[in-house]
Amino acid sequence: MMEGPKKVVSVLLSLIVLSAGFLDYWSYSQAFHTEPGIWMDVVGGTADAPNQYRVGVIDTAYFLAEHTHLSLRYMLTVLDVIAGFIALFALFLVLRRSAVYREAGRTGQWFGAAGFVVLVQFYLAWLLWYQRPETLPTAAILALAVLLLAVPLRVGTAMVGFLLLAVAQGFVRADVAFALHAGILLVCLTPLGRGFALPRGLQAGTSVVSLLMVVGIQYGLMRWMFPQTGYGRTAVFQLLLNLSSAASWIPFWLFMGPFAWTVWMVVRRRERMEAAGVGVLAGALIFLGMWLVVGRVKEVRIFLPFALALAPLTVELAMQRFLPVRVDAPSGSL
Repeated sequence: MMEGPKKVVSVLLSLIVLSAGFLDYWSYSQAFHTEPGIWMDVVGGTADAPNQYRVGVIDTAYFLAEHTHLSLRYMLTVLDVIAGFIALFALFLVLRRSAVYREAGRTGQWFGAAGFVVLVQFYLAWLLWYQRPETLPTAAILALAVLLLAVPLRVGTAMVGFLLLAVAQGFVRADVAFALHAGILLVCLTPLGRGFALPRGLQAGTSVVSLLMVVGIQYGLMRWMFPQTGYGRTAVFQLLLNLSSAASWIPFWLFMGPFAWTVWMVVRRRERMEAAGVGVLAGALIFLGMWLVVGRVKEVRIFLPFALALAPLTVELAMQRFLPVRVDAPSGSL
């Protein structure tokens, strides 16, 4: 009997994360040698917005560096590697537990697992494009949120997990958590909301509380902790600049290809979709609008956490699109 892909894919995902971490370290190292005090303005509270409001990763890395007597670039790399392992293995677990994957048969599962490996490798290739320390930690938090959406746990455990993740994300990138839970809440208002691991009412209530917590954290960072912070010479609204720069759209369209295909397949509504994936997709679409208005479109690593979080949904749709029937057959048959 054909062996399942779990062990092989686990080895490949580990190599992908470690390879990304190796390249990540040298990129951090180059940045530190070019500008030795890079990111210390965030630690000191003197950075421009919005970077000053994203203290979670840099302050944590600085705390660890101070107590281990290692360089900040080492700690940032360690956090990225840990976050990479959490993100990829949590998302692979979500894929393996999906109905489409479980019912596909061994050959179909190998196809899905291979597609997942290729997809995450494609996205992580963009990690160093305008590198930022919060990218992989955000991906890990999103992946754990997807896991809570898709995998049934004790109600109290799941609700507390969502709230803890929202608090953590509030100090890393509050806009990501806001978009995610806004998207989940929208799906809760549809019949598909019954497919979440939590009952629809509890999931909606948890997302509302998470939204309020994230907004509260962002407000506290802006008004109480860093009231003096401004945007410097960076314009808050970037939409006109994005529209006026044709070259900025080259990395955007290269990176967003799999996402565009996923949206198109969902819009067609011909394939089976699970609520967790659609909830994350709704959040990703909200975040996409925010990114185009107030972010630079060429910095595609901004969207990388949502792209990774959607990898299970993209693979499930691909399995149904290209393997519409179970392909396993007894030995010797056609």
